[in-house]
Amino acid sequence: MKSFLIFISLFLRAVQNLPDCSFDVCANGGMWSEWSTTSKCPTECGSCSKNLYTRKCMSTNFPNCPCVGDTYRYILCNSKTCVYPAQRTCCIPYVPMIINGSQQCGPFPKDPDRSSESPCCPKGGFWSTWSAYFRDGEKKAWSRTRRCLTEEAGCPCTDPGTTIETSTACPCRKLVDVSSLVKTNLGTYTLNPVYNDEDCTASQVMESQKSAVGEPCNEYTSWKYYRWTNAVRYVKPGRSDYVGIKISNCEAAHEKKIFLYCDRETLNYRLAINNDEVYGYNQIYQ
Repeated sequence: MKSFLIFISLFLRAVQNLPDCSFDVCANGGMWSEWSTTSKCPTECGSCSKNLYTRKCMSTNFPNCPCVGDTYRYILCNSKTCVYPAQRTCCIPYVPMIINGSQQCGPFPKDPDRSSESPCCPKGGFWSTWSAYFRDGEKKAWSRTRRCLTEEAGCPCTDPGTTIETSTACPCRKLVDVSSLVKTNLGTYTLNPVYNDEDCTASQVMESQKSAVGEPCNEYTSWKYYRWTNAVRYVKPGRSDYVGIKISNCEAAHEKKIFLYCDRETLNYRLAINNDEVYGYNQIYQ
């Protein structure tokens, strides 16, 4: 046990120089700290007592890396053989034997939770997920950050220069012309949004001259409030079907626009009118 305690001490002092693991840490039950104790062994020899040891899961906040196993256990302490006038040399069921060149009371129980390759660091370390983009007024740019989750455990992440990403343009993915998916038996206008990098929005002026033949406005005779409307069809990210939506009253006097804003976490634009994420859209006409 003395050699085991020395090993723990060396581990704590050398924690910044751990080798990379040769196995998948998360598939192997997570990243645990070493077993440690603050208790003093109540007996001086003979493997007669155990101390309470605890360990901490160091991968709790790592992505998809929960720990599997116990957080505490009792481990033999003071395993050297007792000498006269002790009542016995070793406490039952242990017997005297030579272990690591010295006389000990053993054999020691096998430790199923201890790998011959531990302690070690996950290859490359673990990064947190990126934060949402935020406006950096000094740089006049959009920035996002992340941090190395394993650094406090003595396991630095690779690529330490990538703790921050900055973009002068709005970081959201540009909208896509999806006319091939939405036109069916209708006509479509070209996608032509105007992007505002300062506030991460996009907009497009609708074609809106009322026409009895249906171009560019669409006739909705059953519509409660007005007959002619601007309409678009849009496709959501990861989908191939489309959604149709009325944008504005063609007969109204104001300029008719479609407005979208950037979701700085998903990095997709969302329609201001209903908050749906949008991969691409086109104005349609009959």
